[in-house]
Amino acid sequence: MDYANNKKSLQNEYKSKKSYGFSFYQKIFFLYFLNLTDWFCTQALLSSGRFYEANPIMQPVLGSFWSALLVKGILPLVLIIICSVVYKLIDVEEGFFTNLLLYIGIGAYALVNLWHIFNFVLLFLSF
Repeated sequence: MDYANNKKSLQNEYKSKKSYGFSFYQKIFFLYFLNLTDWFCTQALLSSGRFYEANPIMQPVLGSFWSALLVKGILPLVLIIICSVVYKLIDVEEGFFTNLLLYIGIGAYALVNLWHIFNFVLLFLSF
């Protein structure tokens, strides 16, 4: 009995030490936010008529609002909800590989959004 209580207190102490930085949920929703801003910025730049979609996989998807909504808005949200529920049910600590993938995704989308900002500056300077 004492061992179980001691083990539980050690786990709680470990979790409290691990609570620095951003949580799994904050990182995954920030990744979703960056995905949405990428979609909105891409649509705005495409509607100007001076830019084109550079990703050949997304070219046919962005031709229709409903397919773009499904691929860029709804499917990622469903995946995030599933990942969050599984993460909560399993109740495990964040691993190195999980954090690495999340930070790579956040970094990639941040660079894409910076590229969009650069293109907006080019667009507004050309008028």
